Amino acid sequence: MDAIRYFSRTGNTKVLAEAIGADLNLEAKDITEPLPDEVDTLYLGAAIYMTSIDKHMKAYAAKVDPKQVKRVVLFGTSGGVMSSEKAVSKLLTEQGVTIASESLHLHGLVPKHDKLSDEQLEKVHEFTKAFK
Repeated sequence: MDAIRYFSRTGNTKVLAEAIGADLNLEAKDITEPLPDEVDTLYLGAAIYMTSIDKHMKAYAAKVDPKQVKRVVLFGTSGGVMSSEKAVSKLLTEQGVTIASESLHLHGLVPKHDKLSDEQLEKVHEFTKAFK
């Protein structure tokens, strides 16, 4: 079973998670929702806030169990050029979690943006093709 989890303060990462979920026929859920007992692929979404990932995502990523989750695919958003990938990858790697080489990070999103642009949606479609 695959799952999508995300943390979103402003709603941008939630919108991205939902777009990925729509393409993969998966329900995107906040990181407060428990994972199934076994997860083949966890799509994990984070964002950059003031040059760092949120403390809630840090805590979540530090507790991902490689016995429960076979691999993690990272995605995220940022209002600037920074990406959450490096910080989340580091935390997951410390737990022994396998991280997929594919990832998607959308930059330049305005806080509380309620939908993705056509160009951003095309990036989502290209990204999800690898997992269908």
